[in-house]
Amino acid sequence: MLLGLKEKVLAIYLPGNLNSKKKKETMAKIISIILLMGFIVTMPLLATETGFAFLKMPVAARGAATMTVFSQISTSPFSVFENPAGLNSTGLQVGVSHILWFNEVKSHAIAASFPVGKCNLGTGINLVRIPGIEIREKPTAEPDGITEAQYLNSTVGISYSPFKTLTLGIAGKFIYEHLYTNSATGYAFDISGRWLAPSSLDISFLISNLGRAQELESERSELPTTLKIGIIRPEIFTEGPVNVSVGLNLVSIIPTQQTYIQAGMEMRITDYTALRGGFERVGVINRTALGFGLRFGQFGLDYTFIFMPEGLGYPHLFTFNLYPKSSVK
Repeated sequence: MLLGLKEKVLAIYLPGNLNSKKKKETMAKIISIILLMGFIVTMPLLATETGFAFLKMPVAARGAATMTVFSQISTSPFSVFENPAGLNSTGLQVGVSHILWFNEVKSHAIAASFPVGKCNLGTGINLVRIPGIEIREKPTAEPDGITEAQYLNSTVGISYSPFKTLTLGIAGKFIYEHLYTNSATGYAFDISGRWLAPSSLDISFLISNLGRAQELESERSELPTTLKIGIIRPEIFTEGPVNVSVGLNLVSIIPTQQTYIQAGMEMRITDYTALRGGFERVGVINRTALGFGLRFGQFGLDYTFIFMPEGLGYPHLFTFNLYPKSSVK
């Protein structure tokens, strides 16, 4: 069975997610430079494949607009997917997110968070659908049939602050994928921490997708286990109506030894309006995002537009939020 053109294109954005099932490996030589706490590390990369790469796709508009740079301080229920240390709601908070991509590729997510004692709990479900995949047993003008790939991520997380300057988070995931006549399930964990450092710096770490998956087509997919270090300088301008936050993520995909950088900025014009932007460079592929957020009392709307490399389409993300009454000013 050969993959259709759309599935091959998606495999570029979700590297290894589908090709690994066909036992094909893609070799890429990349030189990445990471600046981490004053040390510069340069390493050549040999990119092998991982499965369940949909776990690296953005889920909510706000996180996608800033490349998840601010996930540890977002207080959004979607932090359960991005960084469980960011779960910090003062009451019940609910979010619904929708991603529109090209050729009817869609992602749907719903998440909720709420405080329980000194902890914050969060839960969410994310479903990704890739319809119209062409099936071919051999090269032909017309496909033998059409199928749909489906991916599911059901997550529960908790955060706890033992000190005012330290927050810890952990999340557990049930993951599922279905392609053609084959299905596989798995489990994974995310572990994260956030430290309010001196000089108004917000520093975090995240180890995501630690787990195991079943075999699919007699081959076990390796999860995209990721190490991420985040540095944020929030509220650069504390006086006046405009407030700006900037941040940087240093990311390493452990199975592939692939490293890259994410940068984000958020500008709050008022308590009810925000402009956002983000940039990510993975090897030779650049991704840029722009978005905004609006707040109307307990209701909020976030929108993000992602600029992808030519031929990969331009995802649109919409997220609707219901905030707790206690957060209304």
